[in-house]
Amino acid sequence: MSTACTCPARWRRLYTVIEGMRYKVEPAAADTATSLLFRAWCASCGAEYGHPFRLDARDLNAA
Repeated sequence: MSTACTCPARWRRLYTVIEGMRYKVEPAAADTATSLLFRAWCASCGAEYGHPFRLDARDLNAA
């Protein structure tokens, strides 16, 4: 499902798109509602992140 991130620091900057808006996300230990419903990508190389993630705490006010 996921392609390899080619960045020197793998999966450092992740994002997802929800209803046309881009949100920062971060890796999570287990699936979240967000990671079950949406996909995430590396903001630098564009590789799809196929693991659990959650909305970045700094973006929670925007969601």
